Amino acid sequence: MSPDMTSLGGTESKETDLHQLGQMLGIGQNSRATGPGRTTSDLSLDEILLLHSVGLEPVEVVFGVGCVSIMAGVWVWSTGPVTDAHDAFHRALDEAKESIRQQAHAAKAVGVLGVDVEVKCSYHRAVVVVTGTAVRSCTDEAGQNRFKVSYRYPFLCDLSARDFAVLTTAGWYPLDLVAGVSFVHAPRRALGTAIGQSTQNVELTNYTETLYQAREAAMEELQSHISQVGGTGLVDAKIVDRPVHFASHVVEFLTYGTAIKMLAKEHTHPQIATVVPLDDKVRTFEATSLD
Repeated sequence: MSPDMTSLGGTESKETDLHQLGQMLGIGQNSRATGPGRTTSDLSLDEILLLHSVGLEPVEVVFGVGCVSIMAGVWVWSTGPVTDAHDAFHRALDEAKESIRQQAHAAKAVGVLGVDVEVKCSYHRAVVVVTGTAVRSCTDEAGQNRFKVSYRYPFLCDLSARDFAVLTTAGWYPLDLVAGVSFVHAPRRALGTAIGQSTQNVELTNYTETLYQAREAAMEELQSHISQVGGTGLVDAKIVDRPVHFASHVVEFLTYGTAIKMLAKEHTHPQIATVVPLDDKVRTFEATSLD
């Protein structure tokens, strides 16, 4: 059986009242954004409840896309990094992030959660598509924002609403989606070496060393971008390492995640309670089998 819902300790029934949630989504507590009855979200019901418990509510699904051309001929067998492909990826990512951030800003959101990143690299272009749910601060009875952290521009975060709730309860907050990427040509083997290895099971050191080179370059770039946005760490890192499908002699190493920083005075340990359903229809054994 898999967990059905994860809740934060100390969250009272007031925070998860379904009637209140229906009013929040159907009527709209805050008229600053898209207006009554126009809230859209790709979050699950329990994620919305958890999000509301930390003072936020979904506004709308937002997306951005960046498409940048890659100069012809850069994939021809050579040595060293494929700089043009590297630059095209980051320009495409920056364009996609700027687009989704503008949509979030227009909706008066404080940030975007659950950002999904889709990267497509072809012979002539790099395409990056980002999609997520813009969220805004709820207001209390006095009209004050319940989410107390203010951002100069909407944050981008690939964390789920569950992970976001746990992270912020512990005193840490997301800053931005950052990435590091590297495309490196694998050097050719000498003719004699290639012939001698054709009938052997041996390590192809040219590919191994190229992967290490690509990894080090991408991770170093990622660390640099974390520092640039003011972060002190990274969570939910995704890693893609593979040969480029249309140029198998080129190794691609891509890593991205959410840069975070502790904004509270000190780190706290949230109390997590996992609720597991007991009416699961799938049974791995019957109690009578224990006799």
